[in-house]
Amino acid sequence: MVIRKVDGGNHGSKDEVVQAMERLNNALAESHPNSETARYVRQALNDLKKSEGVAFTGTLQTFFNMAPSVKVSDSFAFSKTERELWDKVFSFKQLGNNLWGAHL
Repeated sequence: MVIRKVDGGNHGSKDEVVQAMERLNNALAESHPNSETARYVRQALNDLKKSEGVAFTGTLQTFFNMAPSVKVSDSFAFSKTERELWDKVFSFKQLGNNLWGAHL
């Protein structure tokens, strides 16, 4: 089942979000494997894979709320690629606030 945003912006589905998170997770695991940010992204990815419907959007929203604080607490800077992957994940932020839950 494909879930689409209704606001006309970037379209997204659970699969697209999970794929973006997997790419970010892989990049962080390679460059910063022991960082709190890498651990948090890995845990959030696992939680997202297991959740559906409203639970998925809630898990996604929690990630969007917490991840920036976790990142700030780490003492490393993202590479250009990591920044692009982080931004790609956060491009789905409206999905956590939108009407997805009704369509999942």
